[in-house]
Amino acid sequence: MKQDMRVWAGIMGSAALGVLVTGSAQAGDTGLHVIQGGPAYFSAGIGAFNAAGVEPGPGHRGNATLPEIDLEYQSASKLFGIGALWGIVANTNGGFMGYTGLYSDVAWDHWVLTPVLGIGGYNRGRGKYLDGVFQFRLELSLAYQFANQSRFGLKIAHISNAYIAQEDPGEDEIMLNYSIPLSFGDHSS
Repeated sequence: MKQDMRVWAGIMGSAALGVLVTGSAQAGDTGLHVIQGGPAYFSAGIGAFNAAGVEPGPGHRGNATLPEIDLEYQSASKLFGIGALWGIVANTNGGFMGYTGLYSDVAWDHWVLTPVLGIGGYNRGRGKYLDGVFQFRLELSLAYQFANQSRFGLKIAHISNAYIAQEDPGEDEIMLNYSIPLSFGDHSS
């Protein structure tokens, strides 16, 4: 019950933060603002799957911290600063998750904070038991944006079934992430 409350508090806190930042940010190139347009991005990340050592449910194995890769496409089309994305994350024990979701870019100077809320399907492979195929994905990345609009930063993510199944072992990730702008997806005008 205590863990259930923490999960929902985290989800609600992330949602509230996104609403507050989106609502209070101003359009423009200076100060804190939500990026309304710009190019689409292809991102690649490398890091650790199950990095925080979230405990598995009783009697389950597969709690090792594993190398992982994350590939993600963020669309350029946005409505009120919110865009769509698609991605896949895979670890070295054959576990992977394909996901889709919503994202927003909040910028301050050359720094870009990107919260993501996604849903998708998880295949365990020989890895971590997450009690079900249907999972939620929360991400938060902080990246430095270079003059050519490419970005390099740190991403943290969490996969969870949010207790829609009997158990919710959860999984946390941390990775280095590099994003390149795609010119065919530029919607800045």
